[in-house]
Order: sequence, then C-alpha cells, then structure tokens
Amino acid sequence: MNYKDSTNTVMTYLGLERKPVGVKFLFTEEEYNNSKVPERGRKVAYCNSVNLASRGEAMKLRAEHQGCFNGSVALGFNPAPPKMANGEARVGLGIYDNVETSKSVSDTMQFMKEKPYGLTVMPLDMYEEDPDVVIVVGKSYNIMRMIQGYSYHNGYSPNMQTVGLQAVCHDLTTYPYNTGDMNITFLCPGTRLVADWQQDEIGIGMAFKHWYGTVEGIVETTNPFERDNNKKKIVERMKENNIDSSDIEFGKNYDKGGYSGGIVE
Repeated sequence: MNYKDSTNTVMTYLGLERKPVGVKFLFTEEEYNNSKVPERGRKVAYCNSVNLASRGEAMKLRAEHQGCFNGSVALGFNPAPPKMANGEARVGLGIYDNVETSKSVSDTMQFMKEKPYGLTVMPLDMYEEDPDVVIVVGKSYNIMRMIQGYSYHNGYSPNMQTVGLQAVCHDLTTYPYNTGDMNITFLCPGTRLVADWQQDEIGIGMAFKHWYGTVEGIVETTNPFERDNNKKKIVERMKENNIDSSDIEFGKNYDKGGYSGGIVE
C-alpha cells in the first residue's frame, strides 16, 4: 500500500468529499528550500491550509505565512503569551468560568516543543515521503468508520482529547504529533469561520504510523459494520475505481439477530 492507493481505498470505501491531508514539519531552512512543494504567496490560517489541501491544493509555509496567531503558537512558530499560558486571556474572553479551569486547558494542550522552520500541507496522495500527521475532515459517520478502522488493530485510544478550541492546529496536528496516537475533534468556532467547514463536519488526525493500519481496518470492518444500503454504494464506487468487490458480503453484520422487540410478558 502507498499514499495514492491508501487514499483511493479510503475515498472508495467511505465516499469522502475531501481528500486525506498530510502534514510534514520541516526543521531547517535547507530542508524547507529543498522541498519541491510550492510555497504559498499569501498568508493563510493554518486550519484553512488544511481545508485547501483537502480540496487538492499543495503548499509549504513558514512562520511569515501564518494568518492566525493561535495557530502559529500551536505549531511552534511563536511562544504562548503569558496571559494565554496562565489562563487569564481566555477567562477575559468569557470562554471559561475561572482562571484555574482556563489554565488547566493551557497546561493540557500539547503544542510543538521544537520550533519548525516551516511545514508542508497537501493531499496525502501527493507526498513522496512520509508526512508526520494525516488529517481527515468529514461527516460524523465517516469519522466513526475511521475510528473503527484504527481500533481494528489498536482498540481504544486512551489519549483522545478535545475541548472545542484550536481544533485543527492542536487537536488534529500537534496533539497526534506529540503523542504518536490518534485524536478527534468537533472543530471550533474559529476554524469554522476561516476555513468554512460544513456544520456537520468533524475531524480525525493521527500520527502517520497508524495510517495504513487504519485503512486496512476500514476495509476489514466493512462487512460487520456497514449496512447493505451503504455496501451497495461502496460496490458502485469500487466498480468505478476498478477495485475488486468480491469480498463485500450482503445481509451480514456484527449485530445480526442481536435486537428484539415485541410485547413484554
């Protein structure tokens, strides 16, 4: 399996409207300059760069490109201001009830520990070397299927964390990068504004080392988890993409015969 095949598999099995996005941190000027990914000419909020990449765009970015200060802090381009770190700033905005709660959020967030020189953000299938993190934003049903694919090999992820704040820069990027695990997010008002996500979209991000296993898990859990109406759509997409559909089984699910109704006696 490779970047293109895995992307095609996920898009086929889940019917995603957006492409999986890869993010790779570049820690030296030489590494950045040697990257063949085109440099963006204008500033952009990091979360919007992920949105654009999910629609097919590729870009490399430096600190100077960052159009969102909080995203720049999460990515390690700027240090957290003292009032953000100690909780005062978010309390002042009315986000939390008290400084202690606000500070606990700041203390728990895992921003980049090492300052990068830049990063690349583009569709996963355009990479020629492993990215650090893979991000998928889509309908909640498909994020459920992504989690089931991940869990096929890993079971529960004990590290999932989200608070409805800094959703793409932290929840989907730096947190999976630092923990080496998977995380989900329900997004946040800021990214829903600047990246114009749909109201029913949520996201999942994971360290790249889990990607191929997750894709395999999605394939292997299709028969037990997908209902026949979805299986028909999957088979249609498989035919369009020249993928063998002989392993799809209809009339079979993990919970067949597991439910009952009728009058209580």
